[in-house]
Amino acid sequence: MLDIDYLEDEAFESVEEVVRQFIVKIGDQKIKIRITKDAHGHFQFVNSHYYQGSKQAESYIASLSNFPSEKIAIMNAKLQIVSSYDPADENGVWLENESF
Repeated sequence: MLDIDYLEDEAFESVEEVVRQFIVKIGDQKIKIRITKDAHGHFQFVNSHYYQGSKQAESYIASLSNFPSEKIAIMNAKLQIVSSYDPADENGVWLENESF
């Protein structure tokens, strides 16, 4: 694996290394989780889908974005998925994250 510093260039606003990617299935929905690491050594996550329950005004999207370890980023990705999911909600929907 190359050092992320090799990609430093004033033309790039940011550089992130994809550290891991997972696919989880919850109900009938497959969700991809991508863990990245930036040039400062911080870890981030992004999920391919967000859950919106029928009683929620909008999907829950975590506001924290930088984590000190890969493990904590993974735990927060999981929390974002399961914290608002309600398998009994027949009208809940998974919304695709267009930024994934």
